[in-house]
Amino acid sequence: RYLENMGSGNHMIIRNEAIRDVHWANHDDILNDWYSNLDTLVQDMVQPVADSFETGRVNHAELTFISLNTEDARGWVPDNLADFPDVAADITQVDPSGSPRAFSLSLADVVRLSGSGRAFPTFNSRLVSGRGWWQLRTRGRDTGAPWVATLSRVGDRVYGLNVGQHGPLPTGGTRPALIINQSN
Repeated sequence: RYLENMGSGNHMIIRNEAIRDVHWANHDDILNDWYSNLDTLVQDMVQPVADSFETGRVNHAELTFISLNTEDARGWVPDNLADFPDVAADITQVDPSGSPRAFSLSLADVVRLSGSGRAFPTFNSRLVSGRGWWQLRTRGRDTGAPWVATLSRVGDRVYGLNVGQHGPLPTGGTRPALIINQSN
């Protein structure tokens, strides 16, 4: 799935479906295995990204969420992400000193890519098939669990982004992304 034109011939894309029923502890191995199984023609187009990401950590309760529209009282994106500079600064981009590889989007990436005219204009556009969720690389401060792009109801609140599960569940998992440049 196409996410954005990053300029200079670079394009961010993401796998349509999550690799489901996988444990967070195996997250990097899953990304590496998926990448190594790509056709070499695709691998040759992949641009380098940082070898590791400084994601920062933030709990759901620390953020305030805005609604998608006036009729929708669900939390869409946080409006105070800048209060957590490490989290807000974790924007994926080409890094010539890094390695060509698959990665997971950060919370800051998803926020930046969410909205009218962007990769994720609605809650459902962020989900994978079967209304499944997927892990982000940003983690919660208290639990260390990854943030997930989801659509879930807890009591009278509905979440589009939340701190999720460590354990494997068949309803979601890891969703690899790439930055490619077809002129390579």
